Amino acid sequence: EEQLMAEKKFTRDELAKYNGDGEKPHYMAIDGLVYDITDAPKKGISIKELMEVVFGRSKEKDEILKKLTVVGKLAD
Repeated sequence: EEQLMAEKKFTRDELAKYNGDGEKPHYMAIDGLVYDITDAPKKGISIKELMEVVFGRSKEKDEILKKLTVVGKLAD
């Protein structure tokens, strides 16, 4: 069980602000956890692969998510 840096809770509205615009990081919620996907391409993860994870079509989901940093959780 990975320790989260901070048990930050993101509402969907807050999460939408982290869209990679300008200097902002790009965050994405997957299975209730919020991941930092800003550097995904540098980590060898394509946007297509991320979309497959989000839509439950990825066979490499666990491998991909292991490479990403968890920054918090999605608030209910």
